[in-house]
Amino acid sequence: MNLDQLTPSSLGYFVFKSDKLAEWNTFLKDLVGLQLSDKSSDDQLAFRMDKQEQRIIIEKGSANDLSAVGWEYDNDQSLNEVVLHIKGKGVEIVKADQKFCESRGIRKAYICTDPDGVDHELYYGASIIPMNDSFKSDVLVGQFLADRFGAGHYVANAENVEMSLNFYRNVLCIRLSDYITGEVFPGGPVLEATFLHTKTGRHHSVACASIPIPKKLHHFMIEYENMNDVGLAFDRFKKADTPFFMELGHHPNDQMFSFYVQTPDGFGLEIGWGGIIIEEDNWEVKTYSQLSDWGHVEPRSNDN
Repeated sequence: MNLDQLTPSSLGYFVFKSDKLAEWNTFLKDLVGLQLSDKSSDDQLAFRMDKQEQRIIIEKGSANDLSAVGWEYDNDQSLNEVVLHIKGKGVEIVKADQKFCESRGIRKAYICTDPDGVDHELYYGASIIPMNDSFKSDVLVGQFLADRFGAGHYVANAENVEMSLNFYRNVLCIRLSDYITGEVFPGGPVLEATFLHTKTGRHHSVACASIPIPKKLHHFMIEYENMNDVGLAFDRFKKADTPFFMELGHHPNDQMFSFYVQTPDGFGLEIGWGGIIIEEDNWEVKTYSQLSDWGHVEPRSNDN
């Protein structure tokens, strides 16, 4: 079988472990604009960004880092085929029990672990909220770009990039988008990153690099449908005195207009708009020499 046929449909959800649930609630609901889900409890927060029951899950714990990523497949057959492929690669993968699936709001799932210790939850059958309970935000002008394209993307901090890329490309069968070798920001360290995409065509759902930080995650990204929401969120974070990683700017490879802020657990959140969608038949893999073609400067301070 062609490995491309085994590619996930989308990145369905993120799971983080944190002991800062109250801070995350304010951060994601009041500043980012997500909606608290009914799946929330004393031990976890769950957030909606579209008709799916949950897209971001914050579980109570001390890791303060990325814990798991959910990869969605179209149906039971697609999921079973990729599980057989993964077993054939000698990677341990186990079927999740019914209680776990109910907690995630999915029908069926299998779990394997990448070389950096992050769980990958392969599933199908995400729970969809009824039409009369559509997504609502207290602060957004528009919506999140999630329904067709998944929760967003993330940049994995790999201890061994070769091993991690083998896992993403040859085990999970996520497709190559392009490469960037360039300074993180003007005068900053040089980063070599590989970008990979799922079937939805979002430019990348995951990127892999080796970054000198004590986290498994450099940042995750969520995307707005309305450019004005990026500017309004930027103003909200400034007013809240949230530390910024990088201010407004533009990436040459995925064409994303965005900024980066520090989350309650210290890794980054990129808030963006305008990312390109890959048309598989017309796509050419390129290597870029800079992460940003304008902006994305490291702020000197958070003064308004």
